[in-house]
Amino acid sequence: MLKTSGLLLIAAVALISCAAIPSNRLNIADEKTLPKPALEIIADGVWIHKSYKNIEPWGPILSQGLVVKTDAGVFLVDTAWNDDHTEKLLALIKAETGELPGAAIVTHAHQDKMGGMQALHDAGMQTWAYEPTNKDAVGRNLVPAQGWFLNTFAGGSSDFKIDDVARGEHIKTGLIKFIPGPGHTRDNIVVYYEPAKILFGGCLIRPGGSSNLGNTADADIANWANAVRNVADEFPDAEIIIPSHGPMGGRELYDHTIALADAANE
Repeated sequence: MLKTSGLLLIAAVALISCAAIPSNRLNIADEKTLPKPALEIIADGVWIHKSYKNIEPWGPILSQGLVVKTDAGVFLVDTAWNDDHTEKLLALIKAETGELPGAAIVTHAHQDKMGGMQALHDAGMQTWAYEPTNKDAVGRNLVPAQGWFLNTFAGGSSDFKIDDVARGEHIKTGLIKFIPGPGHTRDNIVVYYEPAKILFGGCLIRPGGSSNLGNTADADIANWANAVRNVADEFPDAEIIIPSHGPMGGRELYDHTIALADAANE
């Protein structure tokens, strides 16, 4: 792709994935042209989920999240772009794992991460977000999560736990949520699955082929590199790093994102 076209594509993704008011249901044209939601297994009991939004004239744009199956159940990180595709995603997860996710955590208040929240609630799932994420969701015409957590724990890192209402228990999921500080947004968090050494970085982490930070409409560019350094320091054993909008990689994605953030801050 030509450099100019690449920059235009990045700008379009920025506009749609992070600034536009979402449409919760697909129109007929989108349904016919978009790739279907999909799961890609990357480790034992761990999948990347993929969904797409059509952005003219470039076509389908990918967004990714995580599905993890543990002894405590199946858990979801981020929704698909909208309710329709989130419903399809849940059906795929049930077919693949034998059960629906019991809970979901979202990584910030943009459509590519929260556009399918109503579908999760309709399925009876518990949903969680960082408190500023729920506040920002309301202003962006997004459905907030049912539960929220505060940045009150030491270092900003804590196990992601859910309530089992039937048994009155607080169940550990094996996932660790981390609040690294503002970067892509003021509320961006990352989620680490320690047993597989997998870090889902969401939109804070840029894919290896990217030439800039993408969307900066809600960003703290001055702190972005520092937020990524915080993630790298918090999880020194992480081996697989997954961004929202491109291929997974290793810890080189930290360095790549830091370099982009430093260049944007000059």
